[in-house]
Amino acid sequence: MGSQEIELKLRLPAAAVRRLTAHPLLRAGPRPAIRELYSVYYDTPHLDLRRSGVALRLRRDGRRWVQTVKGGGSVAGGLHQRLEIECDLARQAIDWASLGRGPYAGLFASRRLQGRLQPVFATRFIRTEHLVQLQPGLMIAAALDRGEITGGGRHEPICELALELRAGPAAALYDFALELAQSTPLTPENRSKAERGYALCRGEAPQPVKARPAVLDAGMTVAAAFGTILRSTLDHLQANEAGMVAGKDPEYLHQMRVALRRMRSAFRVFGPVFPKGATAPMVADMRWLAGALGPARDWDVFTSEILPQFAGRIRERAARAAFERSAKRRRREANRAARRAVDSARYRRFILSFGAWLAAGGWARGADRTARRVGADPVGRFASATLEQRHSKARKRGRKLAAQGPAQRHRLRIAIKKLRYAGDFFSGLYARQPARRMLRQLSGLQDILGAMNDAAQAERMTAGCGARLRGGAVAAAGRALAAWNRSHAPALRRKLKRAWVAFRAQKRFW
Repeated sequence: MGSQEIELKLRLPAAAVRRLTAHPLLRAGPRPAIRELYSVYYDTPHLDLRRSGVALRLRRDGRRWVQTVKGGGSVAGGLHQRLEIECDLARQAIDWASLGRGPYAGLFASRRLQGRLQPVFATRFIRTEHLVQLQPGLMIAAALDRGEITGGGRHEPICELALELRAGPAAALYDFALELAQSTPLTPENRSKAERGYALCRGEAPQPVKARPAVLDAGMTVAAAFGTILRSTLDHLQANEAGMVAGKDPEYLHQMRVALRRMRSAFRVFGPVFPKGATAPMVADMRWLAGALGPARDWDVFTSEILPQFAGRIRERAARAAFERSAKRRRREANRAARRAVDSARYRRFILSFGAWLAAGGWARGADRTARRVGADPVGRFASATLEQRHSKARKRGRKLAAQGPAQRHRLRIAIKKLRYAGDFFSGLYARQPARRMLRQLSGLQDILGAMNDAAQAERMTAGCGARLRGGAVAAAGRALAAWNRSHAPALRRKLKRAWVAFRAQKRFW
C-alpha cells in the first residue's frame, strides 16, 4: 500500500516567481492547473508522530478532502524520497480504518495515540502545477506553491517549487532544475513543509547542525557506501547554509567548513577506486568553496580565540585598539566574501550539480573493469584496508615528535585528520565502544595540533593586519604574540606528547 514519492524541493525568493513562470520549459506545455490547498497536520501534544518520523495530514483540495501519511525515505541535495499513503475522505475527519492498514498500522493502533491526536499546524497556499513531458518516458510535475504556514500563533511564508518525478530517472529532476536555474535563483531545500511547520509551532529557533554519521552496513558495496557518505556530507553542508548567510552565529560557518572538509575527505578516501575524470567537476567546485570559507573561518578563530589571549600584552593602548580594529575589519571583510559565495549562483549550481551527480552515480563514469569490480565489493574489507593505511601514515608522521617543527607538525595534523574522517565514515561497521574511544582520542589529538597550527598561523594573520595601520601597532602586536607563544607553547607540547603516547598505545578498532 502506498507509493514512493520522489520530489526535488527548491526554494526561491518571491521576487523571482515571474521569471520562473516565464521560463520556456514551463510555458511550452499545457496550461497549468491552479488550485488552493489547505492542509491540517495532526500529532499528539508530545509529538509522538514526529518522533516516529511520520507525518499525518488532512488536505482540502477544492471540495475534496484527502488524508496523507508520509514517512521513511531519505533527503539529500533537496531530493526527497518518502513513502506516501493517501485515501479520499468524505469530510475533515481522520479515517482510522485506513490507518489500521499498511506499514504504520502498529503506530496508529495505539488507543492512547488516537485519543491524543490534534491539529498542530496548518498550511494554506496556491499551487500552480505544470505537467512537463520532456521526452517519451520522462515526465515531471512542476508545482509552484505560494502561501504560508501557521502554527503556535506564528506565520511563515511559503515560496517553493516542487519537481515531482512522474516517469523517468531521478537525476532528470536535477537536470530540469539546472535549466530553470539559469534564469531563476533556485536553492535545494531539504526541509519539508511538515518540518518547517513543526519548528514554527514549537518556536524552535534555527541552530547550527553538526555532522551526523552515515549509516553503513557490512553488506553495502564500496560504491553504495561512497554515495551514502557523500549524501550525509551534503546534508550537513546544506543544513548550515541559511544560518551562515544570515551571519548570526560563526558556528554555522565552522560547520559548513567541516562539512566541506568531510566531503573532500570522502573523495580522497574513495579516490583510488574511481577515475579522476569522473570526480573532477565536483572537486573543482569544492576547491572554490573551500577558498571562500577558509579565510573567514581563520579570521573568526584569530579574532575570537587567539587575539584576546595576547592583546593584553600590547602595552601601548592606542596601538592595541588600532590593531584590534584592523583584525575585526579583516574578519568582517572575509565573512562578507564567504556569505556572498554561499549566496551566489555558482554555489546554487554546485549543490544542484552535486545532487544530479549523486543521483546518477556519476563517480562510476569511465571506470575500468578493476574499478567496477572494487566498487561492487563489500565495503568492510575496503574500510579496514583504508583505515590501516591511514593509521600507518599517521604513526610515520609522528616519529621523533619532540624534535618536529611547525611544518612537520602540520603534516602530522593532516594525517591525523585524514585518519579521523575515515574513522568517522566507517565506524558504524565495527564494535561501537572501541571505535568511539579511538575517535575521541583522535579528536583530542587533532584539537591539540590544531591549536598549535592556529598559533603558527597567527603570525601570518598579525602581519596581514598591517596594510592599513600606521606606526608601530603591528610590530607591537607581533612582539606580544611572540611572548604569548613562548609562554603558551610548552604546555601544548606536553599535552601533545601525552596524547601521542596514548594514541600509539590505543588498540585499533578495525
